[in-house]
Amino acid sequence: MFRKLTVAFAVILLGVTAAAIASSYYGKAIAAAQSCPEFIKKRQTLMKKSGEEAKIGTAMIKGERPFDAAKVEEIYGAFANDAKQMPTLFPDCSKTGAKTTAAPAIWERMDDFKAAIAKFADDIKAAQGNTKDLDALKANFQTIGKNCSNCHQSFRIKTS
Repeated sequence: MFRKLTVAFAVILLGVTAAAIASSYYGKAIAAAQSCPEFIKKRQTLMKKSGEEAKIGTAMIKGERPFDAAKVEEIYGAFANDAKQMPTLFPDCSKTGAKTTAAPAIWERMDDFKAAIAKFADDIKAAQGNTKDLDALKANFQTIGKNCSNCHQSFRIKTS
């Protein structure tokens, strides 16, 4: 009788342990899935900030705002921050949801995507500290803008 109770207790204990392990595992998986909108929001926030900064640089180029070398360096800093963070903000669980406009091509051609970001980063680095006047800003913004345009054409879903 004691032996049957011991075996029964062991089975119950193993069942509880297995349930706890499963709960822990699936709980982490669910938590990871729930955190994916955070990745989307983060990349959207970074893109919005860069877009705002790009408008300031464009206003300088158009003569709507005076050239300001210090502000240009801030703009490049925002772009460099994007380039640094973007490769880490596209886990598989962030392919959809939260109104993302990230195209499936990102995950299908991740190496190409990361190469595009690396080129963007290199061009920003080349521009940093080398934009002393409006002509240099025009040239550097044209190069950097091509990176943005090419990446958006290849790796972004167009919205109406």
